[in-house]
Amino acid sequence: MTEPLLEVDDLDITYRTKSGDLKAVADASFSIDPNEYFGLVGESGCGKSTLAQAVTGSLDANGRISAGTVKYRGEEVQDLSEKQYNERIRWKEVAVIPQSAMNSLDPLSRISEQAIEVAEAHTDWSEEKAVEKLKELFDIVGLPTSRVKDYPHQFSGGMKQRAIIAFSLLLDPSLIIADEPTTALDVIMQDQFLKYLDELREARDFSLLFITHDIAVVFEMCDSMAVMHGGQMAEQGSTTAIFDESRHPYTIMLQRAFPDIRYPNRKLEGIEGTPPTLQEEVDYCTFADRCPWAEPECREAAPPLESMPDGESHGVACFRSDEMESLAQEHLDENDDRADQPDQPAHARATADGTDANGTGMGTLRDGADEPIVNLRGLQKHFKPTTNVLESVRTRLLGGEQNPVRAVDGVDLNLARNQIQGIIGESGCGKSTLLQTVMGKYDPTGGEILFDGQPVSEFGKKDWKEFRRRVQIIFQDPFNTLNPHFTVRETLLEPLRIHGLERSEERVLEMLEQVRLTPAEEYIDRNESQLSGGEKQRVSIARALILEPDVVLADEPVSMLDVSTQADVLDLLNELTDEYGVSMLYISHDLSTVSYVCDRVNVMYLGRIVESAPTMELLDDPKHPYTDALLQAIPVPDPHHHREWAELPGTPGDATDLGEGCRFKDRCPERMDVCDERPAYYDVEGSAHNVACFLYDDEVADEETHATAVGDGGERR
Repeated sequence: MTEPLLEVDDLDITYRTKSGDLKAVADASFSIDPNEYFGLVGESGCGKSTLAQAVTGSLDANGRISAGTVKYRGEEVQDLSEKQYNERIRWKEVAVIPQSAMNSLDPLSRISEQAIEVAEAHTDWSEEKAVEKLKELFDIVGLPTSRVKDYPHQFSGGMKQRAIIAFSLLLDPSLIIADEPTTALDVIMQDQFLKYLDELREARDFSLLFITHDIAVVFEMCDSMAVMHGGQMAEQGSTTAIFDESRHPYTIMLQRAFPDIRYPNRKLEGIEGTPPTLQEEVDYCTFADRCPWAEPECREAAPPLESMPDGESHGVACFRSDEMESLAQEHLDENDDRADQPDQPAHARATADGTDANGTGMGTLRDGADEPIVNLRGLQKHFKPTTNVLESVRTRLLGGEQNPVRAVDGVDLNLARNQIQGIIGESGCGKSTLLQTVMGKYDPTGGEILFDGQPVSEFGKKDWKEFRRRVQIIFQDPFNTLNPHFTVRETLLEPLRIHGLERSEERVLEMLEQVRLTPAEEYIDRNESQLSGGEKQRVSIARALILEPDVVLADEPVSMLDVSTQADVLDLLNELTDEYGVSMLYISHDLSTVSYVCDRVNVMYLGRIVESAPTMELLDDPKHPYTDALLQAIPVPDPHHHREWAELPGTPGDATDLGEGCRFKDRCPERMDVCDERPAYYDVEGSAHNVACFLYDDEVADEETHATAVGDGGERR
């Protein structure tokens, strides 16, 4: 048998804190073979990154390996000094793709200079050899070799990510540790990153330790995996064994909490509670307090990781692992009051006439429908470009003005009452700017916003105050949106005070119960620091709804949450918007989460909406090539499923130099000459489905061209 490249055996990692020792990892064991991709999955704080730091010799000063061993190529490395690790292991044998990869390059040095520094620190290479090796790797990861002497600010986010991959491969390491490398990426950039990792496996012989909370990425990319909870290994084995025969309650519930774009009607099941704080010695199952099947023995001792009958490579740490298949199925049957089984077709929520529940199209309402609560007519928001001193001087000397950044550039949208509409697209497409313009942070450059039938441009001071009561926002980052000096009570009373409404503890307690912070009495006097990420987002939702608004603007409200918490928050948003009868604009880059919340989806690209349709109709039959690429880019949480990589080269263009015509034309696989003109919005299947693409223009696309581009599924208006 091949000797493992990396072996972690019975590892304990302890941190010294003011309140005593904290055991962040307990009895962790796993191994990675040569050319193996290994995934490490779990919620924030479970110990994943701490394990990686122990392997790379980079634990914080107050952290130490208190028991067990880390072996690399059979040699124990945990006792190596920093100098020894630097000389023998770091970069040459083990390299890291950090969590904040896009911000990990020195902004003051050229890319080539940074490569030379790495080579000089760990090898005797010449500068020429280092640069030549970097060029070779740029070619492999899809970057122009001519760009090696550029500065990081001259690279897009995706290019920076690929440059970091090239850096990690510079000295031909045998093991790369990727610590949450896709967390900050939109779905297209993530797809490109995973594609390059997959292709590199053929071009370079190396192993990968992929650390993430995204179980779909692990199922798609990795040969084997381990699931961690509360510093303990819950389950590990091949990805197919864990998918097919999950035996730990946490693994089973993680899979049920994760969205699957193939089954957009499937109910997501959140995981109640949070992992233990580990301030005390944990000699029991850390999942016991969250597990629906826990027995007294689960709180009396920590279950060992034992091999399952389906193979020696499949281990589970659960006293009831042999019963788990039947227990999990019984639990599913008991709680299955759904009409939306996984095998139900995606279009089941669409009405027979192809419209959504409110019958709204992008520019018009169905005859007889109520006036929309929010109506955008040709909305524009342009910004002056940010320039340095030299560019400003050059502009003044040469005359003329620089083109504006056209962040939002002609958006039409009707938001009906009690309707949730999604706005999706890559980073930089204008989603957040659109939301901020609607909420009044920015004044529109052009077009019009109507709220409840009245143009906001005509609002007086009193109107604006009422508008800000009736329109509330839920921010993307729950960790930085609550006042750290306020208790939960003060956070929820503040908006009532600002708007002169009755302030009562009963109202606050009622609101906390509504957002499932129960018992409410235990949460009302907590500070922001005493809340988990999911609890903070629930408080943010309560703060938005306590004023009983008509419209909620949700800016990526679950993108920074663990998957177990995501499911609860998505379910909560669905429930509360129905109960309070509010409308919502929901922004995201991920169609798989949008599909669980929205009645209708608008696809945005470089300031314009390119397709708009009822959610299930858009998922079933996307019409615009960009929408199709967004769908293709979503990982599927099933190792048996083969997904083709999205065919979408490059990144969105410069919003200051967009020219005429279709904004997507330079990346579109179906580009035609006529795309140099701006397409109108065509009704594809009645008034509810609109697309801005010449493929659906009878006068432009002849039968042969259209059939080739669209195939049997495409129908012109």
